[in-house]
Amino acid sequence: MITMDQIKLDQQLKSNGIGINATELHGFLSGLICGGINDQSWQPLLYQFTNDNHAYPTTLFAQVSEFYQTISTALADVESFSFELGLTENENVFARADSLSEWANHFLLGIGLAQPHLDREKGEIGEAVEDLHDICQLGYDEDDDNEEEMSEALEEIIEYLRTIATLFYTHFNQSPSVEKPLLH
Repeated sequence: MITMDQIKLDQQLKSNGIGINATELHGFLSGLICGGINDQSWQPLLYQFTNDNHAYPTTLFAQVSEFYQTISTALADVESFSFELGLTENENVFARADSLSEWANHFLLGIGLAQPHLDREKGEIGEAVEDLHDICQLGYDEDDDNEEEMSEALEEIIEYLRTIATLFYTHFNQSPSVEKPLLH
């Protein structure tokens, strides 16, 4: 769900000529975090992929940094499963579907940048990557008159994406186990 802070952030992004909206930014940052980027290296990636390698104005960057921290905190609280996708709140099912698509595509970009060999993952992670690719390809027919069915399907996809994000976060943010030397 998009918050009042995200609405303000969306306005700030537009007024500063940044070619990304708050939903896309949420997906992108979530992907970077889920992919294991937990230092300042997210900043140059942000500039490179959203602003032609130019830094953000100071006030906007402060807002984006706070946004990054909020997302990171929600993802780190795996036990409460409090992470939400930063989707636009709209009653129109088609607008919600578009928002979901924007989020998923930018999430895939972020996690792909953080994990350049994501396509080599096997097992549960590999299946989740394939599912994420499929979700990014989803479309709809605006002539479809069964909006209730589409709305239910969207809710299921949203819950699944939350699960995928948590799965990626726990997989790529584990601290490597320290192996004890063997005594012979």
